[in-house]
Amino acid sequence: MKSLCNAIKAIALAAIGCLAVAATPAVAQDKYPDRPVRIVVPWPAGTGIDVQMRAFSQAFSEQLGAPVVVDNRPGAGSLVGYESAARAAADGYTLFAGTNAQFIHQYLMPNAKVDMLKSMEPISLLFVMPQVLVVASNSPAKDMQGLVAMIKAQPGKFNYASGGVGSGAHVLSSAIATRNGLNLVHVPLGANAAGDLPAMLARGDVHFTIPIAGAVAPLINIGAVRPLAVTSRARLKQLPSVPTLAEVFGSERYATDSWNGLFVPAGTPAPIVEKLFAVAQQAVNSSQHLASADKLFTTAQASQSPKAFREFLNTELDKWRDIVKDSGAKLE
Repeated sequence: MKSLCNAIKAIALAAIGCLAVAATPAVAQDKYPDRPVRIVVPWPAGTGIDVQMRAFSQAFSEQLGAPVVVDNRPGAGSLVGYESAARAAADGYTLFAGTNAQFIHQYLMPNAKVDMLKSMEPISLLFVMPQVLVVASNSPAKDMQGLVAMIKAQPGKFNYASGGVGSGAHVLSSAIATRNGLNLVHVPLGANAAGDLPAMLARGDVHFTIPIAGAVAPLINIGAVRPLAVTSRARLKQLPSVPTLAEVFGSERYATDSWNGLFVPAGTPAPIVEKLFAVAQQAVNSSQHLASADKLFTTAQASQSPKAFREFLNTELDKWRDIVKDSGAKLE
């Protein structure tokens, strides 16, 4: 009888232990967040994406009810930050500010084994970032037609700058060249090169570039560079006289907005994903985020659901695959 009682007691204690273990994640999720949350930004501090993510993080922190820290992890064209976030614990305390750069890397650098849709769980789109093709303020090219004519008249003489090999500006510029039979030279610069562009363009060191609008907006506003075209589907309200590349070349293939979205490591519990989505929606529509978007020539835009964001990403994956293929871009 004594051994039977001991056996019953052992079974009961084991059952209680199992219940306690099973309840722990739910309890942790109910208390989430109970410490600071970090958003990994794979770009240097002070860049356009970083500036806008900091405006978003302030609103996000207020809505989440916890401190939010922007953790800049630049390097290898955003791969350093991506890998850091992908390896983090799937507990909702590490978020990632992902962009189409990860899709470019997936096709441009297959050995890097980048697959954001497998390693990350999408939360929501945050903002859409058009790029702007700019030339020197004193350039003889007054419009895209003039620029193309100049390049065709002297094959191999003209070049374009980008933030580096594999950047959006690199593959898009190269795709434009390939699709239109233009002989151009690529000049890869650093991610923080926007401040040097006016002098480089004026001297003729580089002839055009297609940076993110947020990075070049201050230079456009003071007349330091001349915008010739934008990559968005529609003209920007801040630059209503500047045509889209799709208008110029007569094809929607040139509608190639960049974007920024919020992700967490794959395996993050669904209740946390749902909470982060609800908070992100509120933050995207906050006054500080909307004001920042307007200043940086971007469009604040939240997804309708995490599922809708994933569907958008699948379309983007196909689009950037085609652009990388058309560009013929290779690692240098």
